Amino acid sequence: MDVPGVESVEADTAGGKFDLRGTEPDYLGHVELDGRRVLEIGPASGFLTFYMEGRGADVVAVELGAETDWDIVPHAQLDLTAIRDERREVMRQLRNGFWWAHEQTRSRAKVHYGNVYALPDELGSFDVALMASVLRHTRDPLRILEGCARHAQQLVITEMYTPELDGSPIARLVPSRDSVTWDTWWDLSPDLLSRFVEVLGFDELTISHHRQRFLLGDGEHEIPFFTLVAGRTRAGSD
Repeated sequence: MDVPGVESVEADTAGGKFDLRGTEPDYLGHVELDGRRVLEIGPASGFLTFYMEGRGADVVAVELGAETDWDIVPHAQLDLTAIRDERREVMRQLRNGFWWAHEQTRSRAKVHYGNVYALPDELGSFDVALMASVLRHTRDPLRILEGCARHAQQLVITEMYTPELDGSPIARLVPSRDSVTWDTWWDLSPDLLSRFVEVLGFDELTISHHRQRFLLGDGEHEIPFFTLVAGRTRAGSD
């Protein structure tokens, strides 16, 4: 993230990091932002929050609260208590980083801390609901999608692209007995998400593909993504 008056800030992680700078429109499906109210699920560092705000959006983000735990895969071979405690500390640092960047950028974005599976009516209505690389990390991604659909007229969903899932409405389970994966549940196909948003009443769909920079110790990689933008036409909303 480029923060005014500060050198570029990078996440401190051994597992690599994404650099979305310069590719934000692709990542967001080139959706119109100016003058629109946006519900963002999982802001993390706030990179997209502040980008969208800089393009004229009024953003309300939904993030895990201090007492709300990550959807940890209940892997029998892992110490789930230790993982939960470590994740709570990571989220505490992430929240601190978000509010530091919020102050540095003079942001007006708001944050609702709570359960993403139970979005309160008090949040109001939105032009756009954004789920950017968050659904694969949740136990029940379709429930989150349904909740966002109740609040927004347009949905933007960005996920990693898995070519072998193309052509079928598939959610493939990522963890296995021999893996140590605890933070990722699914590989989601574009067909699955497209079919479900149509079930929810969204009848104007576009899917775009793009590649994003991923920085690891051995250099820079490009990871394939897709972005689904789903809207309701007047006829469809009746």
